[in-house]
Amino acid sequence: MIRVTGLMTNREVVDSHDRATDNLYLVDRQVSSGKRFETPGDAPERMGEALRINRNLSVTHRIIQNAREGSSRLQLMESILGQIGKLLIRAKGTAIRMANDTMTASDRRIGAQEMMRTLEQVVSLANTKAGEQYLFSGTNVTMPPFRFTDPVLRPGEVIYQGNHTTAYVQQGFSPRLREAGLMGVTEAGDRILGDSAADPFGQSPLPVLMRFVQALAHNDQPVITRSIDALGKNIQDVSERAAVLGTRDRAMRTTIDRLEKYDISQKTLRSQNEDVDIPKVVSKLALNQNLLALSTKASRDILRNTQNVLFS
Repeated sequence: MIRVTGLMTNREVVDSHDRATDNLYLVDRQVSSGKRFETPGDAPERMGEALRINRNLSVTHRIIQNAREGSSRLQLMESILGQIGKLLIRAKGTAIRMANDTMTASDRRIGAQEMMRTLEQVVSLANTKAGEQYLFSGTNVTMPPFRFTDPVLRPGEVIYQGNHTTAYVQQGFSPRLREAGLMGVTEAGDRILGDSAADPFGQSPLPVLMRFVQALAHNDQPVITRSIDALGKNIQDVSERAAVLGTRDRAMRTTIDRLEKYDISQKTLRSQNEDVDIPKVVSKLALNQNLLALSTKASRDILRNTQNVLFS
């Protein structure tokens, strides 16, 4: 009877020793990694929550990155239109001066050369790149949106080479596109500046500038005079379009700010779910070390007592 009781006690002590060893290993691993779990088997519920949070963070980071790129693109387009607007203001001033009766044909030919350089500046600005992508080509970002056709036969004529497709950036954290708040971040340049090859009599800046240059070269005072009002309207239209782009950019930056705050909250939640309380775990580690030491001592005592009973 004594032997049976001794064996049962010994088995219990051994089991207690194994549990203490396992607990000590688990706590030691938590202290080393700073995490409550490393594999799904360690904490299935927490691991599931960790996967959900990481998935949210991954999607959020992608949206933030796209929104930042979209915001940068919108800011640059707004700035370019502002610069084009200043060139149009200068062109209007030239038109007012050249419409004066005191101007000679020679004066106006010189003015034509000046306005041709202004038109070239407008086209150069409209062909600006962001990185390797043209800004005003719609989604045909590898193609310069504008080019001069034939400077000799058709001086000042500019053709549009882009498309009219819009690229969008997601503003909301939702799998449903209707709720995601998509924001357009590309522009078809001819919708702002026109296409003097396709529409030579249009009222957009490029056709107006082309006719103004040609009128100066041919000393055509009536067309020069009409250019004053046309350029005035162009200045207003370009300014309004720049304001629209600025409004989009501000909305995009609001989105970035909101998602960055959400990102911080998700990281905090992940930390609460995964990270251990180091002081508490260190205390638990010391407790488990003491328990293991006691269990080891008890095992030695029982083994010694068992040996004494068996061999006395």
